[in-house]
Amino acid sequence: MKTIITNENDERFLKLVEELDLGYYERIGEDLKKYEEYNEFKNPHVVILLLDSCNPVACASYRICAEDSVEFKRVYVKREYRKQGIAYALIKELERNLENNFKYSYIVTGKNNFAAIKLYEKLNYQLTPKFGQFKDDETVVCMKKEFE
Repeated sequence: MKTIITNENDERFLKLVEELDLGYYERIGEDLKKYEEYNEFKNPHVVILLLDSCNPVACASYRICAEDSVEFKRVYVKREYRKQGIAYALIKELERNLENNFKYSYIVTGKNNFAAIKLYEKLNYQLTPKFGQFKDDETVVCMKKEFE
């Protein structure tokens, strides 16, 4: 398996995002529609893909939020590849490329997405006050990491 860096227009990434969104719709239902605009790729994303024999099996991305911060988005691992530390490794690889240029990274996830929250805690993300459109949203948690 190998990783490649690409962007939000890569068809392989977009296919994985479709699978991710389908899983969310199955669990959350129509309530997910309120996040569609937030999850659109209006701003450029740096994307990392994990390929297994040229087949995309996992992804993670970030977009620049401000001069000193990024937000990680669209972290996904196909079901048959889970529980192997792949999401952790992808985020760590992206973080290594950020540490000299940014001070913070943020992640927003569902408050009941316990596996994701555990992963982000393992990556040293801390709960932070909700921001932006999430300020009064009781269904999400916001997390933040400061680079040293």
